Amino acid sequence: MPDADRIERLRRVMADQGLRHLVGLTGAFHNFLDCDPVVALTGLRAIGPCAALLDADGALTLLVSPAWDLQRARERCAGVQVAATHDLIGDLLSLLRQRGTAPGTIGVAMADAFPVGEQRRLLAELGDAVRAADELLLRAGAVKSAAELADAREATRIGELGYQRLLEVVRPGMREFELAAELLHYMGGLGAPDNFLLMSASQHNQAVRAPGRRVLERGDVLLAEITPMVNNQFSQICRTVVLGPASDLQRQRFALQQQAMAAGRLAAVAGATVASVTRAMDEVIGAAGFADYCRPPYIRVRGHGLGNVSSLPGDITVDNEVVLQAGMIFVMHPNQYFPDVGYLMCGEPVAISADGPAQVLSAQWAELDQIEEFGA
Repeated sequence: MPDADRIERLRRVMADQGLRHLVGLTGAFHNFLDCDPVVALTGLRAIGPCAALLDADGALTLLVSPAWDLQRARERCAGVQVAATHDLIGDLLSLLRQRGTAPGTIGVAMADAFPVGEQRRLLAELGDAVRAADELLLRAGAVKSAAELADAREATRIGELGYQRLLEVVRPGMREFELAAELLHYMGGLGAPDNFLLMSASQHNQAVRAPGRRVLERGDVLLAEITPMVNNQFSQICRTVVLGPASDLQRQRFALQQQAMAAGRLAAVAGATVASVTRAMDEVIGAAGFADYCRPPYIRVRGHGLGNVSSLPGDITVDNEVVLQAGMIFVMHPNQYFPDVGYLMCGEPVAISADGPAQVLSAQWAELDQIEEFGA
């Protein structure tokens, strides 16, 4: 279902910018780090290429493919005119021509995975009527609604339950992909139809990766990046568990990450920049002698936005000058490679408050867990 407040914000921006129509296109490849324009406009998570058209008067039209998905789309998109299509761009062009295509009056936002040939066809036909509107959509969805915040909380709860399930079922001889399958099945049953999961283990991790065929054994450090979705809103937690007793050095390094997380949360206030939050985390780890490891190739980012509606504030890096607004949600993770113990993960989803530090959505912050009798 469309978010009424977001549609009204978009209409105001369209009026300010002289746009008569706003088009969102998706190739139905859903990435939790990206904005899906059709999700942002209609709330529908498509299973094939689709187009959403918002007119200046608030009328909203959805063109759906494959055609047999029409009934589901109508059920999910109350108040939207929904039609099936066998020629998405052709039918979209017909709608736009009926409404008028004066120069600069059509804003177009396209998901990265929308077919390139179809992109070119649309832009060639519309010519100077088109203006890029990707940033417009991103900004309209940057501040989450009350419903999206509730969905983020529920997705976080499911992620935490999934991690507890991991601790219960992991055993010597299990392969990474077997453990991942157990988690995905379990969290799906809790109400998360999608879940981006990175999970891997090593005696000395360089980073986290997709689960593979490696057999888990005593002494491994198991990393888990768990990212469930509820009603189009993703959340993410980052966790580390030692399969066997943790060493004093591992505990010390993980405690350093916890301190960095606390510093980042205090810095994450409305009006601060993403860069300042990143520096707050980096400074804690750098002061302990690891400043050279606070950049690629040892780490990539200190967190990131959570789609599908908007990925703002974007990647949590020292060069991101986006200003945080109350209601933004992102994952903050001072995940870090240490030359003596390897890569460790520690991260929580946070919501920017109207007053004071960011609110952590997790019920419990990450600890360095251990399974002392693993493989003993």
